[in-house]
Amino acid sequence: MVKLHKVLIACLLAMGVLMTSPLKAEGLGLVEIYQMALENDPRIHQARAQLERAQEATPQARARLLPSVSLSGQVQESWSDGEQIGFDPATQDVGLVDFESNTETTSYGVEIRQTLFQWDAWVGLSEAEARVAEAEARYDGALQDLLIRVAEAYFGLLVAEETLATRVTTRESFEMEKERAEFSREVGTASRTDVEEARAALDRARSDEIAAERQLEGAREALYELTGRYIQQVQGPGSDVEPSLPEPGDIDFWVERALDNNPEVVAARFLAESAEGQVRQARSGHYPTLDLVASRQWMDSSGDNPFQNQDTVNDNIQLQLNVPLFAGGQTRSQVREAQAGEREAWAGVEIAMREVRRGARDAFLGIRSSVAQISALEQAVRSSEAAVEATEIGVEVGTRSTVDLLNARRELSNARTQLSEVRYAYLIDTLRLQRAVGQLDGEQMEMLGALFLEE
Repeated sequence: MVKLHKVLIACLLAMGVLMTSPLKAEGLGLVEIYQMALENDPRIHQARAQLERAQEATPQARARLLPSVSLSGQVQESWSDGEQIGFDPATQDVGLVDFESNTETTSYGVEIRQTLFQWDAWVGLSEAEARVAEAEARYDGALQDLLIRVAEAYFGLLVAEETLATRVTTRESFEMEKERAEFSREVGTASRTDVEEARAALDRARSDEIAAERQLEGAREALYELTGRYIQQVQGPGSDVEPSLPEPGDIDFWVERALDNNPEVVAARFLAESAEGQVRQARSGHYPTLDLVASRQWMDSSGDNPFQNQDTVNDNIQLQLNVPLFAGGQTRSQVREAQAGEREAWAGVEIAMREVRRGARDAFLGIRSSVAQISALEQAVRSSEAAVEATEIGVEVGTRSTVDLLNARRELSNARTQLSEVRYAYLIDTLRLQRAVGQLDGEQMEMLGALFLEE
């Protein structure tokens, strides 16, 4: 099996990390840009915040199983007046007398409540743990996606730089051919058609150069999107990458590993487990609950009537049983809703598995195709170089035309551009295959980068 460190070594070799010259003079390396993206990429910030938010589900679910303590207090003052039967000092007789009363009452208490049986709280804890595991898997996938995005942007910039350099070289050679055709036309050794063909080829070369400049600026913008910095230059290839097929060469092996370890599949399975827990939580609406409640209350009351003055302490211990009988059909509806959510989650698992299967197969086939293409294009470049040399000689001796030379140079330019693109596509597909099976690790990449950056 192709190990992660081998893949990263190939990438670092391709990007010139093993060169002994100072890196700053050569531009930023892949590891440096990855570290910058890790710090500045807004998608990673978003994924990290989502993970941190999801991680709070576990302590919140656990809190429902732990005792709760509450403190309450009340201050009350009441006034009353009216008539009541009593002794009238003025008449020295019993009868209706006027009265006024003012009473102040102060009370405060503490209550401790412990859940003894609440099925949705116990189920909620396991459901929260599944949600946290899902968030962790998705964050792991986001980190691996960042490595892929950095590599794509990095290689894209290198391809754009090499394409522009090739287009500039082609345009310069076409300028020379145009000048030579015009001179040959003046001395009568070339036709007007040769001059017009040379001019047309030069115009196309200028157009290709403008398009390559635009491609280069777009590649720099892609890196800015990841790092928040404009990067003008990156390290170029320090040595050619020797392409090789994945080991083992059985595509089904990689598909099975992807279905077992891919972060998206793992996250989808945890989401399905969470949905199962939500079904159990909804059903718990039919189950009774039992709580233990202990409280102590202090009350101090004073007023005009000395018989109203009191200072008491009340202690209370209760077992509170609640048996739901009828909730208007709400519980049954919530169960059906949760069951639909469970079916949706398991359908999501199947979707993720099919997408991952396709991605793993596509990456494997891409590697196999790139290996064959690189070999063919290397031979095509050598053949095109030989064809250009032979055509130049033919033009000099008069057996080949300027048009033939222009076409030969154009074929060489296209072959070099295609070879560069396929080489980087090979590296990207290698990383994508590792991503499909969940083996990309940014920390390992940083350690390898630090090791290979030592002089």
